[in-house]
Order: sequence, then structure tokens, then C-alpha cells
Amino acid sequence: MKSRKYVLLLALVVAGCADPEAARRLDADIESVNERIGQAQEERKAYGKGSVAHDLISMRIAIHRQTLAMLEQRRAAERWRTTLTYTVDGKSYSAPADSIARVAALQARLKNAREGRESDLQLMRGSADSVRSLYVMSVATKTVLISQLEYQLAAYANGFPPYYVPLHAPASGTTPPQTTEAPAGKSVKVR
Repeated sequence: MKSRKYVLLLALVVAGCADPEAARRLDADIESVNERIGQAQEERKAYGKGSVAHDLISMRIAIHRQTLAMLEQRRAAERWRTTLTYTVDGKSYSAPADSIARVAALQARLKNAREGRESDLQLMRGSADSVRSLYVMSVATKTVLISQLEYQLAAYANGFPPYYVPLHAPASGTTPPQTTEAPAGKSVKVR
């Protein structure tokens, strides 16, 4: 019985040793992603299932859920002082040496994507009904890009792989699509 008390006490001490600043940052990130999921779910209600806008918003929600899962995983590891490692294509993942430069580039891309979305939102608000759907799709597409960039930034900041979609092997009996590099001014065909 006495050994159980020591184990319990040791578990409480170890759990209490988690970095409170890292925990607060992860909690804030998790809350922010949960808010984005809720906003996207509300936004999706305005579009019929199967519509392009509905599907793009659903894709955005899936990206946010992936981000949330990875952040929650990091938070649980932080809480219990567990080290997480990730494997990508059979190799142990570690942050690239140029991750600071990548983060800076991602932040610039994110800023440009947000500005582009805001521009399209302004155009959509003042557009005629005949072209409004084009702006809706453009805004939805840019918002998916923003979600992808936010995921990548969260990945670099928290040490998990910056990938959001696994690549699956082609079905048996099929060959994967191959692209050919085209000369300047020519188009590329997927075979």
C-alpha cells in the first residue's frame, strides 16, 4: 500500500513539472483552432452539401481537425512530460535545419494569402449575382490555403511534421500519375 502512495506522489510531482508557459501557449493554440472549427462549421451551413463551397469548407475543417489533433497530442505529451517522435516515410522526423527561414517564408505566404482573401471578400460584397459565386469559391479556396499554412506554422512551432495529408500508394494494378516537365511556354499533361 505504501508503494502505491509513492508511485502516486511521484506521478503528481512529475505532472507538476511540466513547463507552464508551453502549456499555456498550447492551450491558447488549441482554443484558437477550436474557434476556427466552430466558425467554419457555421459558415458551411449556408451552402448545400455537395456544392463547391461546402466541400472546400469541409476540407478546411478537416485541416483544422488535423491541426487540433496534433496540438492536443503535444499538449498531452507536455502535461505528462512524455517525449514524442514522429516517423515519416519510415524515417524519424526531425525539424529541418532551416526551419527558422521556412517559418519566415510561411508567415509571408500566410500574410499574402490573408490579404488576397480580404481583397476577394471586398470584391464579392460589391459584385453582381452573376459573378458572386466565383468570388465565393475564390475566398473558400484561399481560406483552405490559409488553413494549410497555419497547420505548417503550428507544426514547425511544436515539432511535428508539417504534412497534413498522407500519400497513399496507388491501388494495385494502377500506376500513379506522372508529370512531365514542359519547355517554357508549353503546358504539362498528366498521364
